[in-house]
Amino acid sequence: MRFGTIRDSGTALSATFPYALLQITTWSFYAILLSFSGNVLRDFGFTDSRISLFLGIAALLSFGIQLLVGKLTTRIPQLKVSSILFLLGALMLGGNILVRCSFLPKAVAIAAYGLACMIVHLLPALTNGIGMDAIKRGSPTIYSLARGMGSLGYSLFAYVTGFFVRIHGSGTVPVISGISAALLLLSTFWYHYIAVRPLPPSVRTAVSAQKGASLLRRYPEFLFFLGGNVLLQLSHSLIGNFMFQIISAKNGTAAEQGIATAICAIVELPIMFGFPLIVRRIQCKTWVRLSGLCILAKPLFIFLTATPTGVYAAQASQMLGYGLFTISSVNYIELLVEKGESVQAQNYLGASITAGSLMALFSGGFLCQYFGVHILALTSCCCALIGGIIIWCSTKTQQKV
Repeated sequence: MRFGTIRDSGTALSATFPYALLQITTWSFYAILLSFSGNVLRDFGFTDSRISLFLGIAALLSFGIQLLVGKLTTRIPQLKVSSILFLLGALMLGGNILVRCSFLPKAVAIAAYGLACMIVHLLPALTNGIGMDAIKRGSPTIYSLARGMGSLGYSLFAYVTGFFVRIHGSGTVPVISGISAALLLLSTFWYHYIAVRPLPPSVRTAVSAQKGASLLRRYPEFLFFLGGNVLLQLSHSLIGNFMFQIISAKNGTAAEQGIATAICAIVELPIMFGFPLIVRRIQCKTWVRLSGLCILAKPLFIFLTATPTGVYAAQASQMLGYGLFTISSVNYIELLVEKGESVQAQNYLGASITAGSLMALFSGGFLCQYFGVHILALTSCCCALIGGIIIWCSTKTQQKV
């Protein structure tokens, strides 16, 4: 993939820095709002099963909105992804403020937290879409560097949130999330005006513009890939979104929860930063296949361990599993589709991620409450194994160069 130049910025760093900040804030919400949702919602009086139902409804609404956004960005070329991101950032900031307003009825705070959790699932696909579309149009944005910084931001926010929750309680969660929402607004505005606006307009190919020639119909293997991704995300989310229950079952506290959540992001950094080097030696689709199978390692280790230290070791396996799969799958899809299809393709990929998270959120709390963390981890193992096999079989098509 070739990189062009931008008239006003001139260097890759000037384009990558604001995009890295956008990735940091995007992934920070997963560490803040979803990883500590059990802490917040239990303080609102929720049981594990009700937490699952609450987060599942938020993910379900997000899934529907993602499909809608994918269609709108295709049918309305003048609809800017940066405008959508700015709107979501403003709603996220407002929602976190409402959660902290103690004079409001509890139902308002719960609804505001649900709005924030819904927006969380919308952000990665849009962030990936705006970056990949800009790169195909000539931006020197370095995606791997920016995505690696996103993992670093996830790690830092997870540790900081766990630290403050342990000392000051779950009321600090919306405060930290609100700060990140303000940074999301800043980074969206910055990246659009520095790195996106000066680029030539996106041009759709003749193939993709044909009436009725849908993306999934023209790339049937992509549909199977998305199905496998749903199962991998289900496996990943069963562990990530219920870390509070997992750590508690292993005799840990909020501090250990924060450390465990931070570890899985820290270990991703070498892979994120080094991906451009390793993909030169071995094709991207090979890394997608291998990482899809390696996702099995984390739930398997958690199933076998009985201590927080064992959970730390399981989280470290994410480097060759979900960490490698995240960046290689985004790049694989970009090599698969034509110019002008980046935003739609990334939204489909994001929708499959949300679908997996949705299934995990609806089922994870019930598994924890009625069957225990052991069964939760075992279910995650089964989903990872089946999903990895599907991913392996659906990436046979030769990629474009």
